[in-house]
Amino acid sequence: MKKRIAMVMLVMVLFTFMAGCASPEKTEETSKESVVLEFGHIQTVDHALTIATEEFKEMVEERSGGRVTVNLYPASQLGSAREMMEQISMGTLDITFADAADWATTFEIPKLGVFNLPFLCKNLEEQTGILSEIVPEEVPDMLEGSGLHLLMTYSNGIRNPLLKNAPINGLEDIKGIKMRTAETELYVQIWNSLGASTVTSAWSEAYTVFQQGVADAVEADDVGLVSQNLQEVGKYYSKIGHLGQTYLVLINEDKWNTIPDDLKKIISECAKENQENQWKARAQLGEKAEKTMADAGVQINEVTEEEREKMKEACAGIYQKYAEDYGLEELIERMEAIAIEE
Repeated sequence: MKKRIAMVMLVMVLFTFMAGCASPEKTEETSKESVVLEFGHIQTVDHALTIATEEFKEMVEERSGGRVTVNLYPASQLGSAREMMEQISMGTLDITFADAADWATTFEIPKLGVFNLPFLCKNLEEQTGILSEIVPEEVPDMLEGSGLHLLMTYSNGIRNPLLKNAPINGLEDIKGIKMRTAETELYVQIWNSLGASTVTSAWSEAYTVFQQGVADAVEADDVGLVSQNLQEVGKYYSKIGHLGQTYLVLINEDKWNTIPDDLKKIISECAKENQENQWKARAQLGEKAEKTMADAGVQINEVTEEEREKMKEACAGIYQKYAEDYGLEELIERMEAIAIEE
């Protein structure tokens, strides 16, 4: 009987020892933290920026070995752009993107609007130089204390007007035009400075406003115009290049700080690669959109550098505000120099 008890005890000891030896390996496997990122935005499922977010999701999930999951909510599923920006601040949403000017207004960080100065860059090449060199240096400091962290930056292209009755060949052609523009303070200031009469509306209402004659013209990037089929209404597309849209992709700072360092590194590397891919793809999509407009019978025209400079001078008050009120004169000069180099 004693032998049997001793044998049972020996088996139990051996089992406990083997389990103990195996436990570190099990602990190592289960201790790897995972992260879920909720990413919402307003663009439609077939929009260029939506395609970029899908690539970001795929890259992050693959390179993290599934430890990071990115859930995407396009097409305003979680609310308007402003509502989602506010959700980021509250921590109920992790990531969204919006125009720098809209971030500036929503969070009362006026300096962010400097990246949308009128006639700063007339094409994507010039804009990309600013996005790659200036934005990552300056934006983190501007966001300090806001609870927001810069993840990456997208380009939503260069905005130009599409008109019904006549093209814009110079500054004088703009005076008196009823221009539909976004409900963004800076956009309204630009067109008022140029002599237009502004009509603001939600982007979803742009087609109706234009078609029904509430506005003589609409202004947006080429891909955006085609995505709403506005080439069906407009006859003239004038490439004045009045505004380069800088879309900041921001993440809730508290959320960012909870992510393990190894995963932060992966996410940051994917973000950098993703934004660069988006910039390249945006140029190709723009060319395709212009062809769509031309095939629909829209006349496309450029403006001379002389006339474009006149338009920029008409907006001098906007530059002065950012230079003097916000102390950004040196930054503006740096961006202008990069645009010239490009």
